[in-house]
Amino acid sequence: MSQIAARSGTGAHMGHEPAHVAARRELDLNAVTLAPGATSMLSNLFLIAGLLFVAALVVTSWGGDIAHAMAAYHMGFMYCVGLAVACLGMQMIFQQFNAGWAAAVRRQAENISSCVWVCALLFVPIVVLEMFFYHGKLFHWMDPSLTDPLSSHYDTLAVKKQAFLNPAFWLVRAGIYFAIWIFLATKLGRMSREQDRTGDKWLTARARRISSVGLLLFALTAAFASFDWLMSLDYHWFSTMFGVYFFAGAIRAAVALITIILCVLMIRGKLGAAFTKEHLHDTGKLLFAFTVFWAYITFCQYFLIWYSNIPEETAWYNARVSPAWQPFPAIMVAFNFVLPFLLLLVRVLKRNPRTLAPIALICMIAYAMDLYFVVRAMIGAAPWDHMLIDFFGLLGPLCLFLGVVIRKIGTAPLIPLKDPRLHEVLGHKNYV
Repeated sequence: MSQIAARSGTGAHMGHEPAHVAARRELDLNAVTLAPGATSMLSNLFLIAGLLFVAALVVTSWGGDIAHAMAAYHMGFMYCVGLAVACLGMQMIFQQFNAGWAAAVRRQAENISSCVWVCALLFVPIVVLEMFFYHGKLFHWMDPSLTDPLSSHYDTLAVKKQAFLNPAFWLVRAGIYFAIWIFLATKLGRMSREQDRTGDKWLTARARRISSVGLLLFALTAAFASFDWLMSLDYHWFSTMFGVYFFAGAIRAAVALITIILCVLMIRGKLGAAFTKEHLHDTGKLLFAFTVFWAYITFCQYFLIWYSNIPEETAWYNARVSPAWQPFPAIMVAFNFVLPFLLLLVRVLKRNPRTLAPIALICMIAYAMDLYFVVRAMIGAAPWDHMLIDFFGLLGPLCLFLGVVIRKIGTAPLIPLKDPRLHEVLGHKNYV
């Protein structure tokens, strides 16, 4: 505590100092920092596991169905993208709403979003395989025979969409998405950590201004990325709600990951007054809110397509509710909505890290099922066939991404130490 007082440099003027400066005296520095290298072992375990899972994916699919392996890997890649991009959007939303209590969780959102560059590296194998080796195994519109008038596979719709769905423009758009995400995540993360060093309160105002523009860029890039990397897997199908559907699933998974990180830190005796049961309760309420939001958006998308009954739209759902897919849709709804909804209604479960963390883990598993529902049907195989390939493909990229995130957590204080809203964090009380 004496270290905090010394760093604030205001000991002689305690009666006139700002509230957030005085609040720093209440912090236990040991509780909001990790020892150097504290996360290295766990990070290494995740990185090694990720490499082993990717190697297992290659071995188990060697000489078999390459489309299945690519779809499995693509699910893992999109899971990582969803986590990183949703955390980027979340921290900008916190900045725009000037949410005081949210400073307690914002640092973990910064840590996750700052690793979006890992997603860019994970994207490279997809680009190489699709554009240079297999030409349409996963993204069928990349098959050049679809736009060849002399080919038996000629597809008029592929020709009409060629102005947007062509490999060169698709790759340029991907570059734009990653450039914007990496810039925003890096800029906001650096400003937050610079404020830890300097205590400059105007960095918060700058972060809010950047977030006001960044949120618009986030909304556009996240939506179009979901069009390019998920919806275009079936280029015959379209949904005007798909961008929101992707966001709903991703941000719920991101809140779940942040919740698990904070629960683990609490169980280890970290965070102290900076993150109490009051803050934990609020993260549980966020998880509950986005669970309901996911259910609302998912039902609305299904209902609108069912009500319109347009063959080009209903074919996508018909393939996923066919007898071969049963009872997966019901299990997915149970994990995505029914189970977390009922559990998160219980107040006491949201205020205990040992009970909230498993619920958050259920939500993360549910997001994997959601992506499985979207991607797996595109390869034309029954959902239960060779699921080991799906397991390896999903966990490989995800473990690599989480390994980098875990290492990032240990490189800075666990909360923004000199955020001007720190007094709101320490004084937070949950009345609902």
